[in-house]
Amino acid sequence: MTDPNTPEQPAVPPVPPAAPVPPAAAPVPPAAPPAAPPAAPAAPAYGQAPAAPAAPAYGQPQAAAPAYGTAPAKPSQLLSILSLVGGIVGLLGSFIYFGLLFSIAAVVLGFIAKKKEPAAKGMWLTGIILGFVGILVSLIFIIFAIIAFAVLASYGNTYGTY
Repeated sequence: MTDPNTPEQPAVPPVPPAAPVPPAAAPVPPAAPPAAPPAAPAAPAYGQAPAAPAAPAYGQPQAAAPAYGTAPAKPSQLLSILSLVGGIVGLLGSFIYFGLLFSIAAVVLGFIAKKKEPAAKGMWLTGIILGFVGILVSLIFIIFAIIAFAVLASYGNTYGTY
């Protein structure tokens, strides 16, 4: 039985499969001589920059990096740290009259660190600012102490005048 909704197909006789064709013999390439290892590059003449190493050819194995290497050296920030610590100690010490030396050291170390350690800008800049504030506070306290001693010394002579 056939489906009434399907149109009738004309009868086509089946096509027999084609006979397999035997593969043609591939020509054998002539044997090539083994490749010679590349010669070592000659040393550059005096005064010339050495040539950059050539990249390995496509498909050539590359030398692997060592598995356990050392991390790249981080630039030292010692002067910036000393400037910051000197600024803090100088500001706190300026209230008890010894902070002036630490504040001056913080400013000097901060300006040296500015030239040598530009990456640590936050620390040396804070050290310079705290150093200048410590110098200002120290000078105000020193001037206040001189005035206080002068006033107290002038009162010392008036007690014997009765």
